[in-house]
Amino acid sequence: MGNILLVRGPENLLKAGIAGYGWSQINLSSFESFSVVDQFIKEKEIDIGRQRNQIKRFYDIKGGDIIVVPVSRAIVIGIAKGEKSYAQSPWNGANRVSVEFFKNEIGDVIRIPRYKLSEGVQSRLKIRMTVANLNEFSDEFEGYIESLQNDNSICFDSIFQQKVDREIESLKEELLSRIVSGKTTLESGGYGLEKLIAELMEIEGYEASIEAKNKTHDDSDVDIIATKADTLSSSKVYIQCKHHSGVTSRWGVKQLALLEESSLHVDMWLITTGSVSEDTKTYAAQNNIGVMEGVDLISWIFSHIHELSPGTKEKLGLSIMPKLIT
Repeated sequence: MGNILLVRGPENLLKAGIAGYGWSQINLSSFESFSVVDQFIKEKEIDIGRQRNQIKRFYDIKGGDIIVVPVSRAIVIGIAKGEKSYAQSPWNGANRVSVEFFKNEIGDVIRIPRYKLSEGVQSRLKIRMTVANLNEFSDEFEGYIESLQNDNSICFDSIFQQKVDREIESLKEELLSRIVSGKTTLESGGYGLEKLIAELMEIEGYEASIEAKNKTHDDSDVDIIATKADTLSSSKVYIQCKHHSGVTSRWGVKQLALLEESSLHVDMWLITTGSVSEDTKTYAAQNNIGVMEGVDLISWIFSHIHELSPGTKEKLGLSIMPKLIT
């Protein structure tokens, strides 16, 4: 059995048998070796930050490798065929590899709920890396592959859990709509959103502070600075928040890109309640800035829903009450 790789890409490509990866400015399928990729990146002065190893892992995918793609509250598994391809859109799936994903008898990709995975795998899925090696969990994934190969109609999820998942997706859509339309009681002017994101960062172990407005003397700006440090390492995250409906422009990305920051341990993110155009996402990637759109923000909120403060849940209108599923 080949390598086991996590590839975090667009879910809408799975049914077509494709696992996608970003870097739309680099067509990985057009290069005969990774050393040529390296040379191209240098010649074009493409800033890939600390993602060289991830790009190489995706480039090196070969037939027989196991591909694991995280989706909402679950993962899907397939075996790579190895053929690489490229498409301009979506930006986070521009580079592609063909994968034979396991499907049920009606042709739907089989989803393995995260709660059925080992604690180690669940923890690894939380990392921000887009392409990661999962070989240390080979025994677990080989067990899933064996089960899927022996019974292609295997159902990892109960009908009950599928109904629960549909209820949760409906709640997510409603919550995003309420936040965007101002129907929550979050503080106005974007400050409520900043407080919410700062709380999420603190739940994940950071110390987060909301920065004063107009602190810089040019167009650069940051809304939240979050830091995390231990004995051997430290990291810092700069976040620009946008409480928008519709499409968020590249202005938020530009505000971060203009910051003068020399530290190697700073990650920058634009987080918006709206959506972001493909051009803006490409511009963000060129400046090594992450983008989180509204749907992903809501998923982040739900991943920590039980850890949010009672006051925050009240402002969002979230009530954790039992409900009968029929």
